[in-house]
This record gives sequence, C-alpha cells and structure tokens, in this order.
Amino acid sequence: MAKYVAIIGAGISGLPAIKQCLDSDLIPICFEQNSSIGGLWRYEDISEKNKEPYSTIYKGILTNTSKEMSTYSHFPIPVDWPTYLNQTYVEKYIDMYAENFNLLPHIKFNTTVLKVSILPDKRWKVKYIIKSENEEKEEIFDFVMVCSGHHSKPKWPEFKGMNLFKGEQLHSYKYKRAIDFENKRVLVVGAGNSAMDIAVELTHVTSQVYISIRSGNLPWIVPRFVKGKTRDHINRFSAYIIPPSIRGKIIENSVIKSFPIPSHLKFPTDPIIATFPTINSEIFQCLAAGTIIVKPNIKELKSENNQFEFVDGTILENIDVVIYSTGYYIDYPFLEKHIYTGGDEIEQVYEKDFHDIVWLYKSIFPPKYPNIAFIGVALGAGAFLPVSEMQARYVTSLFKGSIKPLPSKNEMERSIRKYYENVRKKYCKSARSGIRLSYLPYMDALSKEVGCYPHPYEIFKKFGFNFWKLFMFGMATPIQYRLIGRDSWEGAKKAIILYNEYSFKNATRESRVYKSWKYIFIVLLILLNRNGIFKKLINVYWKIFNK
Repeated sequence: MAKYVAIIGAGISGLPAIKQCLDSDLIPICFEQNSSIGGLWRYEDISEKNKEPYSTIYKGILTNTSKEMSTYSHFPIPVDWPTYLNQTYVEKYIDMYAENFNLLPHIKFNTTVLKVSILPDKRWKVKYIIKSENEEKEEIFDFVMVCSGHHSKPKWPEFKGMNLFKGEQLHSYKYKRAIDFENKRVLVVGAGNSAMDIAVELTHVTSQVYISIRSGNLPWIVPRFVKGKTRDHINRFSAYIIPPSIRGKIIENSVIKSFPIPSHLKFPTDPIIATFPTINSEIFQCLAAGTIIVKPNIKELKSENNQFEFVDGTILENIDVVIYSTGYYIDYPFLEKHIYTGGDEIEQVYEKDFHDIVWLYKSIFPPKYPNIAFIGVALGAGAFLPVSEMQARYVTSLFKGSIKPLPSKNEMERSIRKYYENVRKKYCKSARSGIRLSYLPYMDALSKEVGCYPHPYEIFKKFGFNFWKLFMFGMATPIQYRLIGRDSWEGAKKAIILYNEYSFKNATRESRVYKSWKYIFIVLLILLNRNGIFKKLINVYWKIFNK
C-alpha cells in the first residue's frame, strides 16, 4: 500500500526531502506558505503588500561555506561558479535542482500549515489553509517531515529603556539593504555571522557603525580564505587523524598571525573548537580602520539625544538606528512543543544551559514519535544543503523499511542524553550549542546507516590508488557519498576530480616540502600498520577522544 508523506516547507531542506521520497516510492505532498521555492534563500523586499516577508536574508548575503562543500551530492553546483555564492546564485541553483528532478508538481504553494496532530492509529492529521481559497482543509499522512528550518521567530533582547528610545529599532530579519541607512549612525547588537556581515556592509554608506558584543569579547573570526586556501575544504585525513585540538590551534594561529586586530581588542580565551566562530573576511580591516567600533553589552537606552549607556560606563549619543542581530527561537507553531523538546521535564534539566532544546535522536527523530522527522535542525555541521539531503536519505530509507529500523525508545533517549552530556563537555554553553554537530563524523554516521558510506578501503579497491589519494587528501565534498553503495552515481568520481582540480588551480599551491612530508607521513603510517601499531594507536586515540 502506498505511503503518504507530508513535507512542511519547500526550502533547501524540503526539496531534497521531496526528491528522496520519490526515489523511495513514497508519495510526498509538500506544503509551502510562499508562492515559490527556496524558503529563506528566496529574497523578498519589504513593501506595503509584504510588510512581514518570510525570508530573513538580505541583498548582500554570501554563503559561509564553499560551493564544493555546499552542493547536493548528485547534482553538483557548476564548477565555474564563484567559490562562495551570493543569494542570486543560491536561488538559481535551487531552481535548477527542482527543475532537474521535476519537484514542483509535488508542492502546494501559498499554503500555510495550521496544525499537525497525531491520531490514535499513529498517523498524522495536517490541517492547512490555501490563501486563495480561504478555507481550512485536512489530510491524513503516514509520515511527516518538518523542513521549515529554525530561522523564522526572531529573538529580541531585553534592555532597560527600549521603549523610550526615539530612534529606529529593528531585528536583523528586517534588514534588507545598506542603502536604506545612508549617512546614519548605526549600532548593531550581536557578534554572529549576520551581525558582522551587516556591520561590514553598512560601513560603505553610514557615517559610523558600532557593534555591541554582549559577552564583552570578540568571537573567533575566521575569513573565508586563509593563506590563499578555502576555509572549509576539509579532508578526511586531517579530520580523522589530526586531533581536533591541534586542528583548532592551527586555525587560531593562522588567524592571529594573518589578521591582527587593534591592541585594545582581544581574541577569546576559549579554544576555537569549543565555540561558534564567526565567518567574515572584511571585519579585520574595518576594525583596524575604525569604521566599526566595538562596544560592550548595553546597560540602558535613553530618550535624551538617542543615548546608549554600556556596562563599562561609556555612552554613545545620536544613534539613529539599532539593529538587533540576536538570533532566532526554534519554533514550530503548528506542533505541540513537547513533540520536539521532550516535554517539561527535559526542558527544566537542559534549558538552563542551552535555552533552545530539541530532544531528537540523531538530531532528527523524537523518541516518542518515530514517524515524524525534523530535517535541517543543525548548526556547525558545515553547509545545510548536504546535511539536509543526507538526513532525508536516512529518513526516507527508514520510512520505506529498506534499512534497519530505529532502536527502542529507551535506547534513543539514552543516545540523546549522551549527546547533550558530550556537548556540555566539549563546547561553550550557548543557546545554539544544543543543535551543534560535527560535519564529517555526523555525515559518515548517517551514511553508514543508509548504506552509502565511502569506506576508504572500498574506494581504493574500486578506483585505485591515485583516486584514493584525492579521496583522502582532497576536499571531503558531499559528492563522496555517491561513490559506492545505495543510490551511487556514475558521475561522482568525475565531479570530485573536477572540483578538486578547480580548487587547486585557484588556490595557493602547496609547497614541495609540505607535499614531501605529507607522503613521507603516509609511508610511515603504512609501515606502522604492517605490525598493527597504527591501528592500535588510532583505537587508543578514539577511545580517549570519544570519552
């Protein structure tokens, strides 16, 4: 009997969900509240007709992950496109993907999901309304995939005097273009990616930009390119052989040496691997030139002369605009909250550390409701597109029954508790740490469940030593998960070679000394492995690292 899947949202998570349902002979019906695909990445201007646009992106946005690491696994982003994509390129790629796999006929546009509730027979009832018809409707589904993301309900900070301030106050989700703030004095509150991007963009048109960092310290700021190389072009060898603490120190030293900051500012004392680094290539020049001035947390807003008083006692006057780039709540208004938070008991235990709790097995499934899946609820795991796609492959394989089923409810509960305990140990406490994932280990773990894990030995057997070298030491692009196993793709090898060739051609070439040492190291590992020493060392390392 055919199984029906409700997919909520036709953005970068919903589109691969539709595709994977079709590949698994499931029947998807996708509900999209807007008139087009793309979700947050479909730019919308604020106008009289559209005062509250769904999309939170601004005109000058640029991806923080490279195209080679951001692509869907068997529909590569064109190799000659820029390394980092602006909003126009992302929109174009999403349109190409949907057209290539004929996804649009499976989407109900201009349709808002009002409520999703579970029935006594464990199926789901979806209540929705179509704008043009203005009439509530209901449909029953065997499964639900929630793909609406977690950047839709803005977090507003609370400062004394906000109601008295006579200037303009807005959340960053309403920021669209810099020209709207020409010749104004602007204070940006926040230190994440959006805050830094907006602050830098504003320097081109405003009279002065200030940025208030609530913690009082700069975050780790990493440029998109470090020493001529793309920041996120990780490879399997370094990801698994070099301890994370060492990799973190290498990045820290590169940033400190290459991008000096003014003497009165300091980098954070927490190691970079324990934080969420901010990705920005221009902020250092702005700080050095004084076009962006850093201030500590706000103490109070005052009506007199549009003043801001900060916790260090300093005061700014004549501020025209304050932009709060203070993040978003994880919120699904069409669902009862306990479904994805685990309920009051769980929230009381963990929200004091993480604020936003999602009680999901493998960051996807609520243990009590294994036939509803949340796609794309992740941070720090590289690009959203390939992570969402891999999650969709895993979920649809489970729904179809083509892989081993989920473990028992108690096992899933234990796994989630272990995850949160590990997060507490490894990372700084923050609202976002509760949905933090490590890209390659997470993708590899899911791919093993799906049956598409690119085992290095199998890659060596099938493709030979030369390609194996590229597989291990070249970028770990998500296309690797189409090389062997379930749903493999014949074009994967060629696409990986093209991506690596293009990347090397446009980056600073490795020195011969470094190449020599790299291969000497490989030979040393092979020699150690003859006596089983290497395997023992790795086993010891992983036991220590995974404690």
